[in-house]
Amino acid sequence: MKRNVILGLENLITDLPGYLKGKRLGLLSNPASVDCHFNHASRLISKVFPGQLKALFSPQHGFFAEKQDNMIESEHILDPQLNIPIYSLYSDTRIPTQKMFDKIDVLLIDIQDVGTRVYTFIYTVSYCLEIAAKLKKQVIILDRPNPIGGTQIEGNILSKEFASFVGR
Repeated sequence: MKRNVILGLENLITDLPGYLKGKRLGLLSNPASVDCHFNHASRLISKVFPGQLKALFSPQHGFFAEKQDNMIESEHILDPQLNIPIYSLYSDTRIPTQKMFDKIDVLLIDIQDVGTRVYTFIYTVSYCLEIAAKLKKQVIILDRPNPIGGTQIEGNILSKEFASFVGR
């Protein structure tokens, strides 16, 4: 059976871009960041770019989705297999720090979002893009399809006075 959708992650690992050779990589991802065979992005990237993956970044609920679905923050930890830091961006900070980004040249982003304003992943991505631009770091978004189609728009535009981490 022919697949109609090839994920950004799968494109990256099957057609290795020369511009990433020798670059220190960071990856913003969570447990949904898998290929069509359910291999996690962090393992695939560390395999095809040996020694280049220097840091992982996690959104709300933790890198391994170990936090229940509410406002519980995650600590920064060490990945037990890759032996690299996992920086929680739902911790004492929602915005990556310069110190976190000092370890990387390029941030790869592979996050499945649900296409609704009140979900925090899009704002984590937004903060990563803003700090990367400020620090002149490259960002590559490994695109994934929107599970609700992305063709229907509902609801009001959020007023600026109500901006928060679940809408801005």
